[in-house]
Amino acid sequence: MTTNTATEIGWLRGPGFDGFFIVGIAAIGVASGFVVAWDNDLFLPILAADLWILGYHHVVATYTRLAFDAQSFAENKGLILYLLPAVAGAVVLLVLSAGLWLVPTIYLYWQWWHYTRQSEGISKAYIGKSRDKQLPNPRLARAALYSVPLTGILAVSHRSPPDFLYFPLRTLPVTESVVLIAAIITVAILGLWVLEQVKAYIAGRLAIPYVMYVTSHFIVYFFAYIYMEEINYGWLIVNIWHNAQYILFVWLYNNRRFGGSLDKTHQFLSTISQNGRFILYIATCLTISTFVYFLITSFLSDALSTTFAMTATMTGLIIYQTINFHHYIVDSLIWKLRKKPIRDTLGLT
Repeated sequence: MTTNTATEIGWLRGPGFDGFFIVGIAAIGVASGFVVAWDNDLFLPILAADLWILGYHHVVATYTRLAFDAQSFAENKGLILYLLPAVAGAVVLLVLSAGLWLVPTIYLYWQWWHYTRQSEGISKAYIGKSRDKQLPNPRLARAALYSVPLTGILAVSHRSPPDFLYFPLRTLPVTESVVLIAAIITVAILGLWVLEQVKAYIAGRLAIPYVMYVTSHFIVYFFAYIYMEEINYGWLIVNIWHNAQYILFVWLYNNRRFGGSLDKTHQFLSTISQNGRFILYIATCLTISTFVYFLITSFLSDALSTTFAMTATMTGLIIYQTINFHHYIVDSLIWKLRKKPIRDTLGLT
């Protein structure tokens, strides 16, 4: 499929890529949640695979935008040299002052917001590809996109699980009536959103890829936060979905960025981002992420334990959440679709 044909239909790249991006990733995430719910003993092996194959790679994919070449590092060195130590210091202070519960609690709500914001950005990318289509009212589209995640995190807060990923947790106090009201409002908003899609279909101007993506978004958040009562299993669903989604989107960006040709100023990244080299790109990022996380686990754990007399649990929490929180801040700065270079690279209106 040519780029022009894909754009006319509304795909980010084409039916093969977008089919897996929209349907395949969501199906893998939801299926993983059901598998671990069926056999609890599979949670740790699947979690380990998620972190190694997707999670670590996901973070390294961010750094392909920050520091894969001298020019990128020069443009973003403040985010690496100054922001990263500041985030690390803040996480250390939180753990030392409040104990183990505060950082996982912040993570629960921040990851929910970060994942939802990423999904909103991708939905906007599909909107940007949906030329000459009848799109929903922007405010209604945004309300619908956030309605299911919001009801979901309220439901999780109401269930008030005592721990999250084996760390103590405290959630916001949310009553059952609040969750019920949120659910009723969500159903009403989704009803209006569906009505607009029906009108677009009748007019012959339905933005099919956009509708497919947003529908998969609703399904993932429903199963992750509302249907699954065990917080770890629900989180696994949305984490797999989010990680794989990010990896593919960054590859798509890099692939479009270099336009089928090598760039002397970004020679390594442009080389592995060409068509037909997706496996090489994935293998490269996976190798780097494995090496980096091995060094972090081996050396920083010893350094923190020696300096602050921390347990292995505390040091692990600090290291991984520092990386997560820094990644969340960086992503919010470098992936804004209102920036013209990003829109132009992705071919968005």
